[in-house]
Amino acid sequence: MKKIFFVAPLAALLFACGGNDTAKNTGFELKGTLTNAAGGETIYLEELSPIGKVLLDSTKLDEKGNFAFTHAAPTAGFYRVMITEANFAMLVLDSTQKIELKADFKDLGNTYSVEGSPDTKVFLELNDLSKDVQVSSDSLQRAFQAAMGVIKMDSMKVDSLNKVFEPVYMGMIEAHQKNVSDLVGKNSSSLSALAGIQQLDPDKYLDLYKRVYADLSAKFPNNKYLGKLQKDIDAFSKLAGGSEAPDFTFNTPEGKPLALSSLKGKIVLVDFWASWCGPCRKENPNVVRMYKKYHGKGFEILGVSLDEDKDKWLSAIKKDGLVWNHVSDLKGWQSSVCPLYGIEAIPFAILLDKDGKIIAKNLRGAALEQKLEELF
Repeated sequence: MKKIFFVAPLAALLFACGGNDTAKNTGFELKGTLTNAAGGETIYLEELSPIGKVLLDSTKLDEKGNFAFTHAAPTAGFYRVMITEANFAMLVLDSTQKIELKADFKDLGNTYSVEGSPDTKVFLELNDLSKDVQVSSDSLQRAFQAAMGVIKMDSMKVDSLNKVFEPVYMGMIEAHQKNVSDLVGKNSSSLSALAGIQQLDPDKYLDLYKRVYADLSAKFPNNKYLGKLQKDIDAFSKLAGGSEAPDFTFNTPEGKPLALSSLKGKIVLVDFWASWCGPCRKENPNVVRMYKKYHGKGFEILGVSLDEDKDKWLSAIKKDGLVWNHVSDLKGWQSSVCPLYGIEAIPFAILLDKDGKIIAKNLRGAALEQKLEELF
């Protein structure tokens, strides 16, 4: 499932061991004080590069919790001061900055403050926005679960409950994205904008994606963090509203080839899913209901599975009552549709008009129902 893109994924890169024993004379300094430290503990400075984590330096705290990294010469990018994999502070650094960090040794991530790094301050503002929406989301989820317990899973009441809660959730997410976009827009030449842009819906904010790329490219020519952003922009542009959906042909469960383009003439929901995807299976009853309601009016669905096991794929189709067209190349995440459509998580869906052009992406629940009501 793909939810809101919070700042945290930048710290979830694969580990690649490395080192840098000699510092260049760039004037860079990174020092600080950690409270609640016994003294003598080792802390590390790591770079979070696009290809993995690289250990740049390590040092020990003195008896007062003071430290200074003296062997690091970072280029513009993302870094972390780390005690353990679960206890670290994210930084956005450049090679000439003089930075002072203060934090509680026992909880760096939630207590640190930084002077001398404007980009890190922007990063922390983005992180605060993410924390706020996560708290609100968790609160709404608890309220939903409590209401579910009261109605005892009656299907009609669950549908009614979804109609009440989903607009509230979507409104909360839209407000969050607006806040993030405003902050990113004010800091579009900061590398921290990369941590914000990934939280935004590219359908609505593609121009901001392009602006961030242009501003960062001008400030940091050939910066190694910009390659993925360029790829994302290319993929999002290809799937922009009004564009013709890329065609593909896969086999049906019966082994017959079926092309997406053969469904032109109908409103088509291309639903990328898999039998092992819990959120996909949870969404299926809603999709079934929409299919029954609008199929007779010209609504069609093409289920595109990222399964590898054919038996599990067919079992899920039968169990969930998915009576529409289905195709798969049974290659899982290695399926050729993944790069074709820029799929990084499922469920993922695209709604097409009768000419095979994209109307919208990733509509689910009440949003999908509303759009279909408009179309039909």
